Amino acid sequence: MAENKMDKDTRLLATLCHVSVAAVFFLGPFTMAVPLLIWLLERNKSKASDFILFQAKQAFFYQVAVYVLMTVFGLVVALLTLIIIGSLMVPILVLAMIAAVGYGVYGGVQIWNGKPFDYIYVADFMRAGES
Repeated sequence: MAENKMDKDTRLLATLCHVSVAAVFFLGPFTMAVPLLIWLLERNKSKASDFILFQAKQAFFYQVAVYVLMTVFGLVVALLTLIIIGSLMVPILVLAMIAAVGYGVYGGVQIWNGKPFDYIYVADFMRAGES
C-alpha cells in the first residue's frame, strides 16, 4: 500500500479538526476550541503546514456557522412550539444537526484518506477573504 504524500501527523491534525464536531453532543460549542487550538499552535511553528492551517480555519468557521444556524433554528422551533407547529419541526432540527455533524466527520475521513476536502461555501468564503 503506497503512503499518501502527506505524513500521518499532518493528516491526523487536519482530520482531528474536522471530526471534533462530533463531540458537539457532549461538549456543545466548546468543540470549536479543537480546530482553533490546532490553528493557533500550528501558526507559531517555524515550518507551519499551510494545509493544516487551512483545514483548521475551515473546520473552525464551519463549526461556528453550524452552531449559529442551529441556535437560530432551535430558537425559531422553540417559539413555534407555542403554536404547536414547532413540535412538528423538532425532528427536522435533530436531523439537521446529525447531518451537520456527519458532514464534518465525512470531511475528516476524506482528509485522513489523503483526498482534498473543502466545505461548501466555507472554503469559498475563506478564499475570497484572502484576496
